[in-house]
Amino acid sequence: MIPIRGIVKNYAWGSFQTLAEHRGAQSSKEPEAELWFGDSPHGPALLLNSSQTLDQLTEEFGQLPFLAKILAVESPLSLQVHPALSDLRGLESVKRDDNHKPEMIVALSQFDALIGLASKDEILGLVEKLDSEHARRIISEPLLKGSTVIEILDHILGIEDHLDILDEVLAKARNLSAHHQEWLHELITLYAPNLDPLALLLCNLVRLPPGESVYLPPRCIHAYLRGTAVEAMANSDNVIRGGLTKKPIDKKNFLALLNESNETSEIITPRSELFEGTKGGARHWQPPIDDFSLSEFHGAINQPIHVANFAIAFVWKGAAVISDPASESISVKVEGDEGAFLAPGEYRVNGEGSLWVVSGKGR
Repeated sequence: MIPIRGIVKNYAWGSFQTLAEHRGAQSSKEPEAELWFGDSPHGPALLLNSSQTLDQLTEEFGQLPFLAKILAVESPLSLQVHPALSDLRGLESVKRDDNHKPEMIVALSQFDALIGLASKDEILGLVEKLDSEHARRIISEPLLKGSTVIEILDHILGIEDHLDILDEVLAKARNLSAHHQEWLHELITLYAPNLDPLALLLCNLVRLPPGESVYLPPRCIHAYLRGTAVEAMANSDNVIRGGLTKKPIDKKNFLALLNESNETSEIITPRSELFEGTKGGARHWQPPIDDFSLSEFHGAINQPIHVANFAIAFVWKGAAVISDPASESISVKVEGDEGAFLAPGEYRVNGEGSLWVVSGKGR
């Protein structure tokens, strides 16, 4: 059991309040987007009471297969995909490491996102409801003539609007649901004159309530839009951006990685348990890979836990003490941005709130 401090990542899309308040502060001077708990070389956790970082410790036995985060999304992230292991050979010039990047999020607040390409029928229905002549010409007519969604994206992403297309789409947005109206307006405001916001009409716009989860395999197109979530992912920083960003995009590789018939998100239903004689309980998620799994212990917690593989524990709200049942004098308090690195073994947890344990055994 080793106490650690997570690393805050400052990106423009982050929040000035969410992660700051989690640490006990009122606000931050810069937007704080992610709180990382792991040994990634791009942001290894600090070992408390030591000058070391977690990657210096784990190099003795190998890098952790997973990275855990708390996301605080205040404004949209870029439209992106992550490569599969089989893609890496063709990405030598742009990859940042040699790993794939499947990931899973569990919403802590209402969480909006674009996840996966919509079906042909869903896209045609949405464009018909929108009742925009430009959208029909750019999207519906090519689809009906046999074009793929990926080919349509190729004619949208990174292309400037010289025909007032976005103005007409925005004027017609009132024909859509309030959810679609909200995000069409925001994305057009942020990214006009590029036609990138029309990708909203080609993707699944989802709203996760608190507690709902979604697993994204490699090659699944997505853009997180707003909300707070716990994220577990393979320990990789390979991101290929295709649009909805001020950063450079890699449209060629982005489109090549997309697989419109195959790679869609998956809802992972957690296994739930209630703690006998208490108001506490737990939920356990196991996605269809070995790189990571998640458990959340909530409410009044006073439980033994078994850690099968190396794990990291952290909290969202509340605090917990993780102790060695064989010696109560050995313990780690977990709260705010302070977590714990756990070796395989038996532990006892006491606390109140929401304690997360992320583990994995890799490939």
